[in-house]
Amino acid sequence: MKRDEWEELGGPEGHLRSQGFYIYRGDRLIISGSWLGLARQTELTKLCRIRVDIPNTMDADWKIDVKKASAQLPPAVKERLKKIVERFVQTSKRTYRKRGQKLTDETRAPMWQRLIKDGAIVYQPNSDHPTLLEFEERLPEDLRRDFRNCIALVGAGLPVDSLHADLFGQAETVKAADAELDALEQALHSMVPHLLEQGISEAGVRSMLKSTEMFRKEWERVEPVLARLLEQEEHE
Repeated sequence: MKRDEWEELGGPEGHLRSQGFYIYRGDRLIISGSWLGLARQTELTKLCRIRVDIPNTMDADWKIDVKKASAQLPPAVKERLKKIVERFVQTSKRTYRKRGQKLTDETRAPMWQRLIKDGAIVYQPNSDHPTLLEFEERLPEDLRRDFRNCIALVGAGLPVDSLHADLFGQAETVKAADAELDALEQALHSMVPHLLEQGISEAGVRSMLKSTEMFRKEWERVEPVLARLLEQEEHE
């Protein structure tokens, strides 16, 4: 799915705040994007939506107000929906985790690596990224160890607690810093030959880089640079 399609599905409130029940009375939506106290809105469940249709003969049971704009779960329905929510939420979590793993695995030259260590998920800079390796090779021998140590410190300094709090509270507003075009060009000069050497086609390289966050945000400026690099590689 393309990013614009993903964002469109999330609606104006975004995926995080759009999860939950969508309760209809007839064809009229009276409650949207709420778990009604049966679950919490979290990042891992933001793919979950459950539609509930209420016939107009059950207005009293659901305590639907005169304006037909609110409702309350009847006790019997609440217990039934609680079990349904548990099942759907677990499915949503598995799907979202699989999606995250897929995005990490399919990137042939990720700037960050997602690892499992002693049962914990660890994110660390990829010290074998073509851009970092190329720069390291230009350093004097006695500075290369220091350079690797600096990269390791960046990973060790990842503000996990702050990220967790921000993602839990307002995930849709969290983003990576923008890179200058000069830095992106340097990355392209390192990554394009590396990807082509792996046997990836030019179309594959273009698609892969366009799906990478730092390039996608600046694609209008990145694309001409990439086109020149691919043309140069073709004639070498």
